[in-house]
Amino acid sequence: MSRRVSRLLERAKLKATTSRASSAGRNGWLMLKKVLEDIAEAADMCPPLKTVLKGVVAVMEHVDTVKDVKDDFSKIASRLEGFETIFAQYQSQKDVPFVLRSRLERLSEELVPIGTMIQKKMGQGVTKRMLKALKDVEDVKDIFQTLATLLEKYQIECNLSIELNVLGGVAERLLEKLGHVQHAGIDSQTGDACMKDTRVDLLEDIGVWSRDPDVARIFWLSGMAGTGKSAIARSVCHMLREAGVLGASFFCSRGIRDNVTSIIPTLATSLARQNTDYRRSLLVVLRNEPDIGHYTVQTQVERLLENPLRDAFGDSPPMFVLVVDAMDECLDAKATRSMLSALIPHSRQIPVKFFLTSRPERHIQSQFKSTQRDLHNTLRLHDIERSIVEADIRFYCRVRLKQIRASYEDQEPPHKFPLEWPSSQNIEMITKLAGKLFIYAFTAINYIEEKRPVERLLGMMELDFAPEQPLTGPLDDMYSLVLRNALSPASHTPEEIKKTKHLLTIIVVLRESLSVAVLGELIDMPDHHIRSILDELHAVIYTPVRNDSGAITTFHASFEDYLTAPDRAPDTFRIDLSSGHEALATACIRVMTSDLLHFNVTGCHTSYLPNAEQGLAPIPILLAYSCLHWVHHLIHMPDPSRLLPLIHSVFQKKMLFWIEVLSGSGHARLAVGLLHRVLTTESTVRKAIVDAKEFVMLGHEAIEFSAPHIYLSVLPSLSPSSMIAATFWPQFRNVPTYKVTGIRRPQSPLLQMPGHTGAVVSVAFSPDGTRVVSGSQDRTVRIWNAQTGDLLMDPLEGHNHTVTCVTFSPHGMHIVSGSHDATIRLWNARTGDLVMNALKGHSKGVLCVAFSPDGTQIVSGSDDCTLILWDARSGKPLVNAFEGHTGAVNSVMFSQDGKQVVSCSDDETIRLWNVKLGKEVMEPLSGHGDRVCSVAFSPNGTQIVSGSDDRTIRLWDARTGAPIIGPLAGHNDSIFSVAFSLDGTQIVSGSADKTIQLWDVATGCPVMQPFEGHSNHVCIICSVAISPDGTQIISGSMDTTLQLWNVTTGEQVMKPFQGHEDWVTSVTFSADGARIVSGSRDKTIRLWNAQTGDAVIEPFRGHTASVVTVTVSPDGLTIASGSDDTTVRLWNAATGALVMKPLEGHSDSVCSVAFSPNGTCLASGSWDNTIRIWDVMPGDLWMRSQYRQGSTIWSTIASSFQLPVALQLAHSLGPDHTIQSQFSQTSQSDTKDQSNMLYFDSKSGWIKGPQEELIMWIPKDYWCGILMPRTKMLIGQYRAILDVSRFVHSDKWADCYTFNITLGDS
Repeated sequence: MSRRVSRLLERAKLKATTSRASSAGRNGWLMLKKVLEDIAEAADMCPPLKTVLKGVVAVMEHVDTVKDVKDDFSKIASRLEGFETIFAQYQSQKDVPFVLRSRLERLSEELVPIGTMIQKKMGQGVTKRMLKALKDVEDVKDIFQTLATLLEKYQIECNLSIELNVLGGVAERLLEKLGHVQHAGIDSQTGDACMKDTRVDLLEDIGVWSRDPDVARIFWLSGMAGTGKSAIARSVCHMLREAGVLGASFFCSRGIRDNVTSIIPTLATSLARQNTDYRRSLLVVLRNEPDIGHYTVQTQVERLLENPLRDAFGDSPPMFVLVVDAMDECLDAKATRSMLSALIPHSRQIPVKFFLTSRPERHIQSQFKSTQRDLHNTLRLHDIERSIVEADIRFYCRVRLKQIRASYEDQEPPHKFPLEWPSSQNIEMITKLAGKLFIYAFTAINYIEEKRPVERLLGMMELDFAPEQPLTGPLDDMYSLVLRNALSPASHTPEEIKKTKHLLTIIVVLRESLSVAVLGELIDMPDHHIRSILDELHAVIYTPVRNDSGAITTFHASFEDYLTAPDRAPDTFRIDLSSGHEALATACIRVMTSDLLHFNVTGCHTSYLPNAEQGLAPIPILLAYSCLHWVHHLIHMPDPSRLLPLIHSVFQKKMLFWIEVLSGSGHARLAVGLLHRVLTTESTVRKAIVDAKEFVMLGHEAIEFSAPHIYLSVLPSLSPSSMIAATFWPQFRNVPTYKVTGIRRPQSPLLQMPGHTGAVVSVAFSPDGTRVVSGSQDRTVRIWNAQTGDLLMDPLEGHNHTVTCVTFSPHGMHIVSGSHDATIRLWNARTGDLVMNALKGHSKGVLCVAFSPDGTQIVSGSDDCTLILWDARSGKPLVNAFEGHTGAVNSVMFSQDGKQVVSCSDDETIRLWNVKLGKEVMEPLSGHGDRVCSVAFSPNGTQIVSGSDDRTIRLWDARTGAPIIGPLAGHNDSIFSVAFSLDGTQIVSGSADKTIQLWDVATGCPVMQPFEGHSNHVCIICSVAISPDGTQIISGSMDTTLQLWNVTTGEQVMKPFQGHEDWVTSVTFSADGARIVSGSRDKTIRLWNAQTGDAVIEPFRGHTASVVTVTVSPDGLTIASGSDDTTVRLWNAATGALVMKPLEGHSDSVCSVAFSPNGTCLASGSWDNTIRIWDVMPGDLWMRSQYRQGSTIWSTIASSFQLPVALQLAHSLGPDHTIQSQFSQTSQSDTKDQSNMLYFDSKSGWIKGPQEELIMWIPKDYWCGILMPRTKMLIGQYRAILDVSRFVHSDKWADCYTFNITLGDS
């Protein structure tokens, strides 16, 4: 409610006390009049509305009192209170969004007759001071209620509009994460559909299939290159759209849209934008798995199509058809096969249909050989009777040739044609040469149309027709004919021929189709030169009419095949693709060194909004292409060394600007992969590329979300030793700075390999180090390129439980895997095929496997306490199972000579086995006091090392079994892994205590301090608490119950408190002992009556992980809880409602919380090794930190948010647009008056403002050391002290950059 309305109400109440006789009428009437007056005053941005309301108020001035039966006028006034605040957000009409402006105009029109009625009804009482007649009162009341209803309707529409805009923005951001490929749909295709009256029966059959709910849901149109599949697909899209059932389409194109993993995400995005029900279901998936667009294609089919479609449409008949054309043009044949293998068997459960086209390539055709005919329809174009195809081609040729004649005859002067042109003989000749290839007819007609149509058609009559030649023979002859004219030495100089072939090569290797103007600018060739070259290639290359729109493309992929295949094009026409890549790589790098690439190239207006929510400046296509594709062209060059100095220069001066282009164009996610591919090709720029890669990996969340925060958030968080920091920090002075102590940033991984959908349990390198194999809880084995991180083939599937162990054979040709399904599987490491059937012999899960040094044998250890030795060639056991262990076998290893195997077990022993006999060589090696987790031979085979849950490492003589030295003690938790160095002088150990230690074998002493940096989560804590009077104890248990005990007798006071569904992790009494609070792994907090054991209210729900700790405030009114979700939450003890937003700042589980004696502060302790003290005053107020550096950093920024429009904050900036470090008393009090303050979002790492403004992003390794908003004090060894004295943000953010004369801006 506005302050004016508040003052009015106070005055109205005062008058009512002095005039009690008329209080019921006068008070309500005056309240309504004043509310309408306030609304009218605020409606400057809508003059018509202001006029109507002013008129109503003027009439009301003439009546002091209306008989207000049942306080009706008071109620109407209450309905309209605060309405003027909607208008107060806008300064003038131009500030009002169009959608709200149109609603305002409609509201004004609807209010005119209402105002007239009020004036008419009350006009007769102008001379009266009271309106008492019941009928008059009722009439006026009804009119004002109508007015209130109209205003309320407008208010609801405004709120809905704002909410829809917000939800729409969130939805779009989630959909954008899928990586939708632009220009993949039917509306972006430049090729023609089928000519009218051709393919009539075929299209009718497809139409019938699309309408029949009972047929197979997949229609595969197969055909050799040039049979017209894409034209049919375009016609099908148009036909389906007219019928209202086209869900989405994706037209694959070699070199441009050839990534099969982009197909499903693009179809999903397009369908979601069309259908609300599917969008709603898809967004649920994306909220839980925002990166799913980058998962394997099998997972995409399940979670982007099958699950959300079934959720949206259930078992109803298919409503939509999804079209995918030219699947064969996708580069990854195995991924394409995987997509089909996931799609076809499940198609009956997916409530949409799929129309797919491709060449009959083996990897695609094999997926359509199912014996279940209800799964798919298949139509092979090349199997259609020749006469049917020829009839359509004949019709096409006749119509096109007649159009050509008419076009030439309309020219001045008109071209002369023979009377019978085209003759039936002409048409029949082209038809016969085309056979079943529509592309032949298309190319021939284009060639004839190009120039001199009569002569060219006559020349074609001289081509030989040989029915026995290969299917592509006539097409190759046609392409050769076109190129002979375009590259004829008789009419072209050698230089012209060279330029033509060079341009052809560039067009073929382009990663995106470009306009004439952009291509000319990229390769530094005038537009008219490009056109003059392409003028003679119109038959095979599409050239748009305008230079600045459209795109140059080859008409058909078969032309590229012809140009590059050694057995098709003559040597004089064949092209070398590497020369095109070299030209384009050079061109891209030249563009990036130019002034086109500069700071704020995206034109971001504010740092507060993500990229998706502000109008970014369009990035020039030339620059976008260069920044995105320079790496692709570079790695396809035979020798890129001459470009490396230029690349080094770009990264030294403009690396951040390059990342900004990727962020603004929605391709930031690709940056790491692009940089890693450069690393695999050359090492002379390695340091710069590695630094750039680590920069992107550090801040990828911020980089993808907001271009300004590349500079404002990620750059300041670099280590001072970074080359990027040394280069760019001097240019960016008006950004936050960190002073970091105690925090050691772990080295970024060289590679990240996402793809598994379950925990990765085991990994191993190939012997040559080029590949990595992984086994996972998702039951698959995956093989990765160790240089690029790419998945080399489809996941190896066969196990039906967690894959626990994987390893390569010594020669690298095979992979062995063991699983909880009790089987071992042997795979071909090159093809991914199973070498033999599963090796079965264990009765429980397989935990470890190893190859013998010569690769002929495999040993496995199992949960069934045995080892089995297998023949790696036949898969048969060589001897009986090795029996002796009495616990699970955790680790096995061959000796270097392959004659012995060592094993360790849960039975706390190590055993040494003779491989030939399967017998123990000696007595078990005993000495550990808990299970033995890991064991290894020394390189010379004379020693054995073991690591155990007893926290010790032991060294044994492999010949005698005797301990060599005493236990190596130093770890304070289980030791999971041990290994010898290659020279056998050192041992390395890894432990659950988060450290790695290096030991001297001779002395048993640590070689150096432990390597720290690994992290782990807290374990479960069960809890007890004593009542305030000391008479009772409450305990929480793993059995999900609480138990109350008598301290004196030790007996149970009552039955267990039941209600939790998982372990009870924390219990406490309220200060008066009347209530008990408990927290549980079931993510809830419960409040109990200590006298009866009954639950007082419903469980408190909100945490997203186990509740670890709970406490009650001294006054008993508030309950605090800490959780594995890293947050602290405060609850109203009476209602269970959250008192304020979750307190976020810890980077690991919160294991302890405690209130200060006066209840105004809360301390929390976490497994991130910090203690935080929070201000928990009612109303979410702020309190200064006891640390000077943190006293005003957030409150200073918070003082920026004073106005209703959150982005208007210039008043908080100094003359140089920097935040003032002094925190004035006025701004402090104003800030305290606001309930919405800055807060830390622990899901994303952002500090946000009251309306979700992006203040700054904090890297996760600094969370433990930074004073987050609402943190009063931070206690711990870690510090990341922020200085924001020069921090510029909002619409002044670009002032963070200072031009550096030394480096230059270009």
